[in-house]
Amino acid sequence: MSEKAKMIITELYKSYMNNIDTLPNHIKVRMDNEPRHVVVADYIAGMTDRFAAAEFKKLVDPFERV
Repeated sequence: MSEKAKMIITELYKSYMNNIDTLPNHIKVRMDNEPRHVVVADYIAGMTDRFAAAEFKKLVDPFERV
């Protein structure tokens, strides 16, 4: 389970860093005053396991309906 969690977090981080438009607006505005990598890491750190898994599915799984 630990390896799976690492993979989900890594993929979420890469996905958000490469496409900031997938972040909610209230998170994106923080990038006006903070580095992108800090904002993305904080956003992921605040996710519940269930939400992170759902976001992973939405952003990474090509067969998931958006």
